Formats: sequence, C-alpha cells, structure tokens
Amino acid sequence: MLPLADACSFKSGSFKAEYGGRLHKWNDRERAELMAELDAAFFHPYGLDHDDAEYVLSTFKGIHEGNPLLPGHPSTAKFILELYDGFAMQSR
Repeated sequence: MLPLADACSFKSGSFKAEYGGRLHKWNDRERAELMAELDAAFFHPYGLDHDDAEYVLSTFKGIHEGNPLLPGHPSTAKFILELYDGFAMQSR
C-alpha cells in the first residue's frame, strides 16, 4: 500500500505515528478469520448448500489441516463451514 500512498502524495495522517509509516498493521489471526468469513459468505450468492460448499472446499489443498491462526478449529475448511452454517441461520 505504501507505493500507492506515495503515488497519491499521501504524506500525512495518523498512520505515520500509529503504524510507523505503514498504512495497515496486519494481525495474522484477524486476517485468517476475515478470509474464512469471506470464503463462507461467497458460497451464499451462488446458491451453494452446505454439501456443495463442503465439496468445493474438498478440492483445495492445505485447508484441511489444523491452522495455528485458528485455534479451537480442527481445520480451516471446518471453520469455513461453521461460518457458512452461521450465515445460513442468520439469513432465515
């Protein structure tokens, strides 16, 4: 983001003092949770049910193992499906 800020002549603001010049301070755990929420949410507009979402997730490598950024969940895929189910309940 810094090259974009420089290109736009964005030189001031609280980000300099607060983040040492970085535009956004990443929190890896928060980022993993937000990515899982987005993954879960995107199944709904396409009309995929739980089984379809589970099938789609089964085609990806690496998300079926434990993720240290998501403690308390056996895998990223399971966490995404839990979120999917939660979103489905909210939309009823």
